[in-house]
Order: sequence, then structure tokens, then C-alpha cells
Amino acid sequence: MEETLRGRFARGELDAEEYERSLEGLKSDGAAARARGAKSKLLVAGLAAAALLTVGAGAVYAQGGSMMGGKDAGSETDGNGMGSMINGGMMGSMMGGQGGMGSMMGEQGMSGGQVMGSFDEEQPFDLQFIDQMIMHHQGAIMSSKHMISDSERPELRELADNIQKSQSEQIEQMQEWRGEWYPDAGQTSRMPAGMMEGMKGGGMMGGSMQGMMSGDATDAMFLRMMIPHHQMAVDMADEALDGNAEHPELKELAQTIRDEQSAEIELMQGYLDKIEASTGE
Repeated sequence: MEETLRGRFARGELDAEEYERSLEGLKSDGAAARARGAKSKLLVAGLAAAALLTVGAGAVYAQGGSMMGGKDAGSETDGNGMGSMINGGMMGSMMGGQGGMGSMMGEQGMSGGQVMGSFDEEQPFDLQFIDQMIMHHQGAIMSSKHMISDSERPELRELADNIQKSQSEQIEQMQEWRGEWYPDAGQTSRMPAGMMEGMKGGGMMGGSMQGMMSGDATDAMFLRMMIPHHQMAVDMADEALDGNAEHPELKELAQTIRDEQSAEIELMQGYLDKIEASTGE
């Protein structure tokens, strides 16, 4: 476009004043387009992050909170704060809104199953715990892989490795127990219908989010989301340890989950405090 303007000026179709005015307008339009592109890129990244955790986050998002943004979460263009757009805007309508979790996940919460963290007295507690914790762990594994596995911070890369190793092993153990203890049981909790396909089709799972937004923003977003996500696992483990779990093996696993994820919450809060201090949030 700039070359076209130069050609018109050279041919005498534009005088000097018209050429300068058109050139300034072209630069202004380009800057506005880049700003819109950056904002859209940030929004997509935030929505992708939220979608990654939805597989295991359950009711956490329905309860709101500033998981996406920092102290200035209301800013739409703040690279480290997605609160206004996600908690109150697009993610609010998708996950909260008038229909709450039901608007996206079906009126019963999870495609006919239980909402994460709630347990039906009519079904075996251990079965529900296994189904919910498997899905919860899958969310943590997926989000750590796509958000911090290639972080510039070695402590976050180590955290990603620990989450993926420990929780993958726990998923495998729970699947084995499920097959032994409840071989004929239907699924009590599951991914929202069509969500995994939508995430794959939308490119949300195609690579790292470190390339979609700044490293600081991605790291901070992960921590703000994963801290309450871990807390939900701790709360579910407490339910198991408060006399609800039937199998000793499950009680032992619940204790491990509570200990591991409580310790990681403390670590993540420390990491987040450092990031916020360094970025001036």
C-alpha cells in the first residue's frame, strides 16, 4: 500500500500534502490493526488456558475469582491480566453467566455426571472420587504441558515435569482400581460433550501458549489458575479422608494428593509473588 502511494505521488496523482496525509493515515491504520491483533491474541490465549483447565476445574470457575488477572485484572489490554474479559466477559458467559456451569456442561454439570467436587449419596463415593480426580488430573497435566513445560523459568519447568509424572501415575493407578472395584459401572463424571473435539479443532491443543503471549503473562496465568485448581484436589482429598472413602488404598492416595498438592500450592504462590513483584503488578 505504501508503495502504491509512492507510485501515485511519483506520477503526480497526489501532491506532497496529500501524499503525507495518506502515508500518516496508512501508518495509523497499521498500528491500530497491530493493536487489535495483539488484543485478540491475548484473548485467545486466555480462553485456551481456561479451556485446558476446564477439563478438571469443574465448579472452580463457576465460583468466580481472579484466576486470570492480577491486581489490575480489569484491564483488557494488560498482558498479565485477563480478569475483565474472562471472569466477567466471554468466559463468564461460557462458564458462568445465567446458566452457570450448566450453560456449557449441561444442566447436570458434566454431561449427566456430577459437578466436580460434589458427590451423589446414591453412588459409591470411591467411584465418584476416581472419576472426578482422573478428570481433574487430566486438566492439570494438559495445562502444564501447554503453558509452562517450555517456560523460561526452570522452577516452572520442574513443576510441569512433577505434575505430569506424579498425576499420570496416579491416573493409571485409579484406572486400575476402577476396573477392579467397579468393572460394570458407568461414568459418573466426564468431559463436557464435544469440548475435547472443539479444543482440538480450534487449535487450542496444538502447541505451547508461551508463543501466544509473553512468558511472564503465561506463567502468571498458569499459576493463578492452577492454585485454585490444586485447592479443589485438596478439598476432594479431605472429603475422602473424612470417612467417606471405603478402600484403604484410596485413602492412602487421597493423603498423598493432599500432601503433594498442598506443598505445590505453597510453591506456586511463592512463584506468583515473585512474578508479580518483577512485573510490577
